[in-house]
Parts: sequence; C-alpha cells; structure tokens
Amino acid sequence: MMKFLVKQQKIEVLEREIIASDQIAFVSVKFVFDGVWKTLHKVVQFTQCEETYNLVLGTGGTTCLLPAELHPGSVKMSLFGYDAESDTTLRATTVPVTLHIRPSGFVADGDTPIPPTPDLYTQLLKKLSEMQAGANGKDGRSAYEIAIENGFVGTVAEWLESLKGRNGIDGKDGLPGKDGKNGADGLPGKDGTNGKDGRDGIDGKDGVSPDLTNYPDNDAVKALVQDAVQPLLQQAHIHKNLDVLDDLTADELSLLRALQEFEDDTTYNIQTFREAIAALNEKAHTHENQSALDQITAAKIAQWDGFGTQINGLSTKVTVYSEKVESNTSRIGTAERTLESLQKQIDNLTSGRNYTILFQSGQNAISTYAPDISMILDGGYQTMTDFLTAYPQFCSAANDFVLSYSQECFNWDKLVLTVCAKPLSLTKNAEIVMSYQSSSSEAGSLYLVQKPQKIDIPIGVYVNTEIDANRAVSLDFHWLQSDTFITTITECTGISDGEYYLAWVGRSNNSHPKIRFLKVLEG
Repeated sequence: MMKFLVKQQKIEVLEREIIASDQIAFVSVKFVFDGVWKTLHKVVQFTQCEETYNLVLGTGGTTCLLPAELHPGSVKMSLFGYDAESDTTLRATTVPVTLHIRPSGFVADGDTPIPPTPDLYTQLLKKLSEMQAGANGKDGRSAYEIAIENGFVGTVAEWLESLKGRNGIDGKDGLPGKDGKNGADGLPGKDGTNGKDGRDGIDGKDGVSPDLTNYPDNDAVKALVQDAVQPLLQQAHIHKNLDVLDDLTADELSLLRALQEFEDDTTYNIQTFREAIAALNEKAHTHENQSALDQITAAKIAQWDGFGTQINGLSTKVTVYSEKVESNTSRIGTAERTLESLQKQIDNLTSGRNYTILFQSGQNAISTYAPDISMILDGGYQTMTDFLTAYPQFCSAANDFVLSYSQECFNWDKLVLTVCAKPLSLTKNAEIVMSYQSSSSEAGSLYLVQKPQKIDIPIGVYVNTEIDANRAVSLDFHWLQSDTFITTITECTGISDGEYYLAWVGRSNNSHPKIRFLKVLEG
C-alpha cells in the first residue's frame, strides 16, 4: 500500500513502495486529508502518456486501487474535489506527484483481458445509485436475540419476566410537595372527515422506445440516463454534480491533450538547456571555476524542474486554447531569459572563495574524514569507522570511496542520519556545496544544529536529539535525479552567525543517493 497526505494543494508521500506492472486490483493507494478536503467530493486522476483514468473517492472515501491499464514508466497522480452543497462553484486541485512503475516478470499464457477503469460519468452514476439504495438499512437484532446469544435459556415471556426487579423496601414518607403549576393545554381534536376524491387527470403521451442500434453512443440512450440521474441528484442534494460533468466535456479533454503536447515540448527544451550548460562547464579551465560552474548549473536545473512542475500543475479547466498557447509561449521566453541570466553569472565567476571540506572521495577518504563523521541507523549511534565494519559497502574502493546509501547495504527505505562532528563557523552568507548522484528527485533533509557551550554526550547523539525536538535549522534541500554526479548549492539564509554541526539524511529508497564531496563556502 502507498500512503499520501493531501494538504491544501500539495501531496506529500507518507509511505511508498515499488510498483510492478501487470497488476490487477492489487495495489492500494490510501490518502489522508486535511480539514479542508474532508468535506469535499474527491476524485483521483492517474495520467500516463495521453490517457487519463479517474477514480471517484466520494466524500468519505480514502482508498482506491491503482488502475490495471498502467504500464511501465512514469505516471502522474493528482486529485480534484468540489463542494456539491455550495451555491457557488468551488473546485480544489493539487500539484501532481510522479509514480514510477517498473516492468514485472509476469508472462501470460495468452491474451489476458485487462478490466477497464470505468469513466467518470459511469462512476458518478454508480455512486448515486449506492447512495439511493442505502437509504434504508437492514433491521437489527432484537434484545431477546442478543440475550439468547449471551447464554439466556427460556421463552420470550420468561425473558421479559426476568427483567423485573425484586420489590424494594418501603422508603420513608417525604415532605409535602409544593403546589404544582397549571397543566399544559389539552391534545388537539380528532382529524376531520376526508374530502371527496378529485377528478382524474388527463392521460399522458405515449413513451418512445429508444433506438439502441449504436448503444451506448445513441442520443436517446443518453437522454434516458440523464432523466434517471436528475431525480437522484435532487434527492441527494448534490445539485452541482452536473456542473462538474459539464466541465469534463470532450472539447476540453481535447484541449488538455494539446496542453500535454506542449508540456512534452517544454521538457525537450529544458533538456536542450541542460546540454548547453554542460558545454559551458567544459569551458572552465580552473578547478575552482569548474566547481562553481557545477554549482550554478545544478541550481538552475532545479529552477527549471520547478518550472516543469508548474506546467504539470496547470488547471484542468481549459476555456480558450489560444490564450493558453499565448501564456505558455511567454513562459518559454522567461526560460530563455533565465538562461541568458545564467550565462552572465558564469561570465562573472571569480575564484578564491575560502571553503572547508567535510568529505572528499578518494583513496584517503576513510582515514582523513571518518574520524569526524558519525552515523545513526535505526536509532543506533556509531562512528563512521565502526559503521564501516558492519557496512563496508558504504564507502569502499568498489564504489570509488563515495558515501553510498544503497538499499543493498541497509535494506529497503532505511533512514541513515549522517553527522559531521567538526563544528563550522557560519554566517547567513555561507553556502553548502554537495556533489551527488540520485536515482530520483525528492525532498531531502539537511540540518544545522548550533553548537552548545558544553556537550556531555556524543555529538552525533546530541544532534539527533536536537533534530527530533525540532530545534535544528532545516535547510531547503532536494535530491535531483541524475545519471551522473551533479553539484548543488544550498544557501544558509535565516541563520544567525555562530558555530554549527551539519547533518543530513540519506534514504535507501528510490533515491539511494551517492555523495562524492561536501564543502562549505564561507560568506
């Protein structure tokens, strides 16, 4: 099961698992909603290539099954919801998250049919039918039946007699009561005699049998379905459902596909920008310039990844396609200007900034840096030297002496807190430079813990305690997917001048990063 938190317009991952293709009604997706979403009628959307699958959760639903039609590759998942009781139009949306489906080892004997996911209209009809059918529940068990189940032996009369209590002792005479108030008015009189029957109404027109030749696309069939749905909508007091259905017309779905084509084209342009920046990196001739080039490149790639997320999160309500094309053309121009700005920053690079190396891969990495690094896995504290005894793959010649948070070392989805026990003298202008490789893009955890005047416990334990107590400074840090090592810069804005310990979390999940070096640039 995968579990997500829906908070305002953001979807946060709570529990993630590996997804294999060719599953049918096996993978569950559970959602936890904040207070804003709980009262809304909710729908989950899965989009892959040009296909979109909608699953209705309703008002109280929290779980759905992953559509069986999804094949290996990336899948975008988002939600939308609406308030059917409101007199004004309200629609909640989320920024999509990306799910990765891996190929399975399933080999079918023949062509096994995949049960199709019903369209949104069909699901809404079923939901309304269930609401109508559930008006009257089944009769519950009687008190006598419950008594029999709990050991009573006898007839109904005997059971009723057993309910009578014994006569109690007469109580003492009480004091005379005060005069009572006047009694209430008497009951209404009996109903009067029924009136005479009214006249018979005029006979209605004969009904028309629908032509089912082209079912289900026949207009007559659609009209009958509409006539059946309308009374249910009125009885269920969700009169805004028709507005939602109207919003999902064929024309607008066509416009959404056009928008998807634009998104794919923009992704291609971003890749072109990356290749251009890679060529610029090769033009730097000094070690320091090369490092700074990597830093700015990664930072700008992160910005463009965010730009792609903004495109993915465009509203599903497309009214005029020409306006969207004009708007998105403007966004491409903005990206080009960003590239020009990046070039100016590269041209203005200067070398000579002082820095502190906390880790650098190489033959002497363990002897040089391990004494100042400690690890916490599953709540257990170890120095890096002791840690390598249990997990030699973490930093070894086999992996070029990088810090490798792979699932082979720690099993799946383990959190490894790494602490640099060497204090750093930092200002708000300091920057943390990290060169790493990650198999997926996801939010990371990077912390600064201020050094106290006195510590009576190991530094790693102290830092872990401060993080758990929310007394650490959490920096805005993300793992960016890359097949090669990239370098990112994280600013230390928002901190006061002083000495700090640096710590970060590596996860043995889809990201399982590998860190090549870690430096701190002085302000």
